[in-house]
Amino acid sequence: MKYPPLTLGWFIYETPIDNLEFIGEDEALNKTITGISVLDNPDGVKWIKKNEIVLTTGYIFYNDFEIQKKIIADLHAIDCTAFCIKVKRFFDRIPDSMIEEAAKYGLALVSVPFYHGYTNIINIINENLIEQKILRQQFILSEAEKFHESFFNREGIMKMLERISNYTNSMTMITTTTDFPIYYRIPPKEYGDFSKIHKLQVQPFNSLPEKTPKELRKRNFYCNDTLLTFHTFLLPDNKHYLCIDITKKEIDTTIMEVLKQIFSVLALELTSMQIQNRAFSQENYYDSFFYMLSDIKNKSIEEIRVICDAYSFPNDLKKVCITLECQSKESKLFRSLYNAVNQGLIHLGHKYFLCHNENRIVIFLLYPKQKPNVEAVSLSNQAALQLSDYLKDYQTFFRLGISRCHTTCTSVAKAYEESLQTLHLQTSDRQTTHIHSYTRQFAFHLLNQLTTYEREKIYEDTVSSLAIYDSENKSELLVTLKAYLENSMNLTETAQKLFIHRNTLTARLSAIKKLLCSDITAIEDIFRLYLGICAWELLKDT
Repeated sequence: MKYPPLTLGWFIYETPIDNLEFIGEDEALNKTITGISVLDNPDGVKWIKKNEIVLTTGYIFYNDFEIQKKIIADLHAIDCTAFCIKVKRFFDRIPDSMIEEAAKYGLALVSVPFYHGYTNIINIINENLIEQKILRQQFILSEAEKFHESFFNREGIMKMLERISNYTNSMTMITTTTDFPIYYRIPPKEYGDFSKIHKLQVQPFNSLPEKTPKELRKRNFYCNDTLLTFHTFLLPDNKHYLCIDITKKEIDTTIMEVLKQIFSVLALELTSMQIQNRAFSQENYYDSFFYMLSDIKNKSIEEIRVICDAYSFPNDLKKVCITLECQSKESKLFRSLYNAVNQGLIHLGHKYFLCHNENRIVIFLLYPKQKPNVEAVSLSNQAALQLSDYLKDYQTFFRLGISRCHTTCTSVAKAYEESLQTLHLQTSDRQTTHIHSYTRQFAFHLLNQLTTYEREKIYEDTVSSLAIYDSENKSELLVTLKAYLENSMNLTETAQKLFIHRNTLTARLSAIKKLLCSDITAIEDIFRLYLGICAWELLKDT
């Protein structure tokens, strides 16, 4: 159902405001009302908006025909719906001169009896406008929900296109981004001739480039021998267009709002239809969930909740994401690893959500909202170590990334993104460990948000002198400083880490302190130098 707009005819003939007299052409009765304003000052015209009705007692232009003419001309320019003037106050009736002047512009006038108060008129119009907006929004959400139900009930893309075609009463197509039509729906009443043809021959004509603004994205298609104009919408998968015939009429604004709510569902349906020969089955059950993770910016909170509910994902809990990326694409090995992960999680006793996509196994460890973030991350890091030990037979086949702790409904995708960033961050310990934690790489992730220039500046202002010295003297001062800081400035542990004598380490540190003009004891110096070392590692890998 669509909700017709409030009109001037409705205001005059269907409201409790009685004895209104309409003065104007009949077509003006169909003009919409989007608001109401009171005019008590000639300068107030500039605040009036298109399609509003304007109330006045007439005092501001009483016995001044020039002001009457100017206000009528201004209201016409604004395209207000009607000019309503109270009578039996300053005017016994609307003057003939005003009626003649309004007729020149086609501006509708309404004579309002003096006993109708402004407040009553304004309340009646505003209450109906608010009710209409609420009903319209309920309609949009209700119709969008039907598409979600179609998706989860596996009713298929044709059922969705049928609904859209019924809304617009026009032909609807799904095409590739190269304008190749792959699905279409023709409403029988509107396209009886087309529906008799076994196969519709659609050929694109004068397609527009992708950089064309969205509001101008229209394409012409030859359907048999008939040239039709379609409004095209690029779906979130960036692989398909939804095309709706607008040759006879444009898309209704309410239906346009429904369409905006369902683009992601259409893309999800098209993606799920393309799933073939996945690792574990003909269709990967979790594809829709992963599609949500990759397209979260284009989804409303309601859409996220619907998808999470469909997979029984408790999005109201705190979450830490652990992603295992398998180095081998051999399906049997991946299946075996997945089963081992599931058994390991059961053994650990954590509350979790487990899923998989392509060569990744993704775990969301779940915690109560009252659990502090730092504790949740610590427990997750411990769980990752225990899980890694449980999977020791597979350790050469995967790497593991751990996100920070996240709380909000929409942060499920951020947690997944962080686990991938942690996996793919190029650092010196990449080859020496298969477990990577976002919180332990925090300095690197912080630096990655800066420009290359800023990273270079941090490096140049901190440890570049050590790198230059090492290059010229074939020494290892920068590596030594890094090991020294990472081992909490403990001489014995650092020497063991570098496989050098303690005295050699002491000599190197003396040289480092001299080059850096710092004794490396103040917390500010330690932080600054460690940040410089991290910047150096990022720069040398690029």
